[in-house]
Amino acid sequence: MIHVGTEIINTDRLILRRFTLDDVDKLYKNWANDSDVVKFMRMNPHINVDDTKEFVESIINKYDKLDTYRWIIILKVIDEPIGFIGLTTISEYDMTADFGYSIGKPFWNKGYTTEALIAVLSYGLQVIGFNRLEAYHSINNMPSGKVMKKSGMTYEGRARQKYKSNLGFEDCDMYSIIKKDID
Repeated sequence: MIHVGTEIINTDRLILRRFTLDDVDKLYKNWANDSDVVKFMRMNPHINVDDTKEFVESIINKYDKLDTYRWIIILKVIDEPIGFIGLTTISEYDMTADFGYSIGKPFWNKGYTTEALIAVLSYGLQVIGFNRLEAYHSINNMPSGKVMKKSGMTYEGRARQKYKSNLGFEDCDMYSIIKKDID
């Protein structure tokens, strides 16, 4: 694997790029302040713009490491951030990573998350050289599973109480994609 850091990724409708402090206000408005958006996550909705600024600063501070992969999702048509996506929990030995994503409610059911995920999966497998990328979602968040399936991932099974979200311990469905799936 060759770590290259968070580089810009362009898709038909999106730009995936590094977070900047200029993104804070729009990210708060379009994503961070909605309890529905974060209910399956391990974070609370941001109460004010300062919470979002702190979140963005925590990501920016990691960019000096080449094995950091955190993108803000910019919708080209409005030139505003609508969410984020990132590769996390990297295992060098196993050549694996898991990932997470979240997108603002006004942008749900438009294919943006799938478009971003397809781009990040390709980047992870082809550019960085991971052998396997994986993720899981709460069984109460089936739209996330649909995104993974539409992105070419394979369902691997259900893990009981795998994840503690804002709703408590949740059973999760696991999906993966491996390099040979796209070769």
